[in-house]
Amino acid sequence: MKKVYMDFEMNMPNTKGKREGFKAEIIAIGAIKYDTNTGKIEKFKSLIKPITDQEVFPHIEELTHITTDDLKDAPTYEHVMRQFKSWLGIFTEIEGIYTFGNLDLTCFNYTDRLSSQKHNHPRFLNNIRDLFVDIKDKYINCGIKCMNYVSLKKLLEYANVKFFGDAHDPLYDAYNLYILDKVLEENYKIKDLLIIYDFLKPPFTTLNEELENRFDEYREYLYNQSGEYDIYCLSLEVIKTIKEYLSYIKEINIRDVDMVRDISRKIESLDKLKDIKEGYFYVLDNLYLDMKELLDDALLYKLNQNEYEEEVDSILDLFNEDLQIENITEVVTNIT
Repeated sequence: MKKVYMDFEMNMPNTKGKREGFKAEIIAIGAIKYDTNTGKIEKFKSLIKPITDQEVFPHIEELTHITTDDLKDAPTYEHVMRQFKSWLGIFTEIEGIYTFGNLDLTCFNYTDRLSSQKHNHPRFLNNIRDLFVDIKDKYINCGIKCMNYVSLKKLLEYANVKFFGDAHDPLYDAYNLYILDKVLEENYKIKDLLIIYDFLKPPFTTLNEELENRFDEYREYLYNQSGEYDIYCLSLEVIKTIKEYLSYIKEINIRDVDMVRDISRKIESLDKLKDIKEGYFYVLDNLYLDMKELLDDALLYKLNQNEYEEEVDSILDLFNEDLQIENITEVVTNIT
């Protein structure tokens, strides 16, 4: 089987409006094809002449170093896509076409439709649409929600991998996406680290201002084998923070549906934390299930305010018992 990692550069206005982003034209493509049986890697890269003859926006030129003049003699979208589909080979042998986020597929669909209508050729995307996989969605199932990673380069940095080449060069971006996927598939400790890093957001970092510093200490320990702050220490700090959060949400108004839903989403972050094999994260299992059931009942109006507060107290008491049974005395003695 083969895995394809693909990236487009798009010409889009500098606007926050999603609708404008959906109308961005592809001006360059880069792709890596990795053969899982032989380990062989093949490359594909090309500029693409804009269908509408739109000039390259200044901020896109600055970002990609692709100019309007560069595209004047570039091959057409139709020509590049015929080459690309030939390069892909037999579609049934492709495990997936991986992108970083869903913008690439959105712009692919727009450009493909635009060219098809203007030049009366078949839709190139139709036969391969189902092969596309957003790498972020792939790892959400592992608990990496990518909330803290605004770019592929940032995600690689936290995976302890140096970005190879120039960012916003489509071939380099595709290659680095391949490297990221390979690293995450082969190293569970890096996946665990990224799951924990996704937990580092308000209100948890507000309740425990040292949480990010403790994470950095563990990261240094993991990657450089320096210091003594290991994953067991970090798991204690996370447990401490979660206990503080439960105390914090005890007196919320449970008739505030938006508030309860927000808390429910934050509690979901415990679902994958509890599955981390190293450290003391496993003690979050019962706590997660109890809180999930409580919040579901609150959303269904099955309990009143007093009942909710009593249930939170009961869950905290049971959690303390779990900590004592597991002899996690550091947490028990340092958390009020």
